[in-house]
Amino acid sequence: MAGMPPSRTPRRATHDPRLTALAEESGYEILGRIGTGGMGIVYRAHDADGNDVAIKLLRHEISDDARARERLAREVTAQKLVRNDNIVRILDAELDSPEAFVVTEFVPGPTLEDAVGAHGGLHPEAVREIGLVMGETLRAIHGAGVIHRDLKPSNVMLRGATEADLTGFDADGDRLDPVIIDFGIAIAAEESRMTSTGLVMGTAAYLDPEVIRTDHSGEAGDWWAWAALLAFAATGREPYGSGRADLVFLRAERGEIDIDGVPTELGRWLRSALQSDPAQRPEAAQLLEHLAALDLSRYDDPGDTELLQAGSRTSVLPVAGAAGAGAADDAQVSGGRRAEDEEQPTTALPVQDEAERTTALPGHGSPSVQPAPVEQPAEQPTEALPRITTPEEPVTEALPVMGAPTRALPVVPQAPVQHPYGEAQPADPRFQGPQVMVPHQQWDPSRPGPVGGQAMVPGAWPVPPPRRPLLVWLGHLLIVSLAAVAPYMSLAVLLILGTMARTWERSHRSVSTQRMRGATGAGPSWRAGLASPFRAAVALLEIVLQALFPLILGVLVGIAFDAGWTLLRGIAPPDGAAFALAMSITLLITWVGLGSITTRNGTHRMLDAAAPDRMWGVVVLVLLLLLLGAVLTTVLAREGMVDYFPFSGGPRLDDIAVWRG
Repeated sequence: MAGMPPSRTPRRATHDPRLTALAEESGYEILGRIGTGGMGIVYRAHDADGNDVAIKLLRHEISDDARARERLAREVTAQKLVRNDNIVRILDAELDSPEAFVVTEFVPGPTLEDAVGAHGGLHPEAVREIGLVMGETLRAIHGAGVIHRDLKPSNVMLRGATEADLTGFDADGDRLDPVIIDFGIAIAAEESRMTSTGLVMGTAAYLDPEVIRTDHSGEAGDWWAWAALLAFAATGREPYGSGRADLVFLRAERGEIDIDGVPTELGRWLRSALQSDPAQRPEAAQLLEHLAALDLSRYDDPGDTELLQAGSRTSVLPVAGAAGAGAADDAQVSGGRRAEDEEQPTTALPVQDEAERTTALPGHGSPSVQPAPVEQPAEQPTEALPRITTPEEPVTEALPVMGAPTRALPVVPQAPVQHPYGEAQPADPRFQGPQVMVPHQQWDPSRPGPVGGQAMVPGAWPVPPPRRPLLVWLGHLLIVSLAAVAPYMSLAVLLILGTMARTWERSHRSVSTQRMRGATGAGPSWRAGLASPFRAAVALLEIVLQALFPLILGVLVGIAFDAGWTLLRGIAPPDGAAFALAMSITLLITWVGLGSITTRNGTHRMLDAAAPDRMWGVVVLVLLLLLLGAVLTTVLAREGMVDYFPFSGGPRLDDIAVWRG
């Protein structure tokens, strides 16, 4: 959130009335604009004590948007969780009004992106320094329970860096001091999935391919971006090229990294750190240890130098002057060579063809020495050799650049997304900063991460929980099958699971909201646990009311089915068929009907807790299939007869089915 200060305040900086309000109400004197981003504009200013600060304001077009302020609040919350000298400090913030702003310390110096853009790749030792300092800083960020998600050269300032620091390396001089300045899309570690279903957020050149595959952003993604950033610092080029994001991702997936010209061991280290498969990458501690121990003085051997033939003979020129003159000149130059060297004349190689003889010119400054006369052949004109060209086979063909070398992809337009709190929220195309939003095609159950998915905050970007459709519908089928054996037990299971789902979702919202507001540690979880019994009582009442009318409708449809079957075919169907049909209708309407969003989200979160990765997903899937097989076997064995437990003495279908005779 800082850059090199301007010489004086630009006149346009005073056009924003919010800047005037800042000066009048908060005592900040705006000196000028120093940077812009996808959401905010950054100004350099003086506070009331005259200290240099940086002030970030939301852009005018989104300053009234509550979601933009919520995102700014999450940035402040994440940044406050970490205390480190290489992370810019937040000094002041106002987040509850359209005049929302954040004040941080001012960091003098260029961004890493600007430094490399101006001077090219940095000295390998300087790259090592940046890598070690940022690696320890990244450890501190992860230790505080935060995932940064957007490490890139424009988010790193080189505090106090001079031209000499950027163009060379002095082992006894000052070290480069990188500072991370932007936590715009950072999240808590337990909220490690992305911001919306099917969307992945980040910057293409520094986005881990695993994030694209799994829709999961964890610590490994930050370490991958860190290594990609060091590759950029070492070469001056983005490690997987520029251009369309999908092509960058494809090159990263294939390992087509551009690190030509770096020291041998650094190149080997970068390739290992930027493996597409996280399982093949070294651990973070190993990466830092190996980086510190690299030998940066060795480069790949370019191979033998090949002598190109010029197409005609080249003769060696004889040394001009006699042996004595040559020895005298040598004595003047060397000032003390061995006597035997001074007495040895330089022998001219014999010329095989007199036509190729080259006349030796006299040495400058020794006119007394004359070369021996040589009989010259007739003067030959100089012949210009023809230039050999092969236009049909050019050595190097420059491909035309298709559009801008690097461009930010626009946000993919999305249909309105149902907000977990009940109101539809359209996708907002205004969040189109330096990040790109990439469609995610499928869910990979192997993705790691804590339980619960992305947190939801009222008014924040709608973030549904991770989906487990196969497990959900197997559970539905199990409840329906159970209704064909024990209808009252099936209804009890529906109410119990519905109560648990709604309680789980409400507790998750509570914990997420408290953490967004700055709460840390186990406090939010303890408070949610203490409130769970009350939430469960409310949830039970809600699910009973939610299922009441679908149950009545389902029973009526089941009775109508039984009556119609009996009257048309002259024989009553199995009792289990009517109850299974009634439960199907009840369950379906309860799942998609009024107020069902909380039940659905809670169900998916419970399944995500039970099956957070591929192994547990398979375990839960096998258990559901075994239970379903057992219930269906029971249905077939009982030939459709049902058990009315625990109300064995209550009314039965035969008691009300007068049409059965």
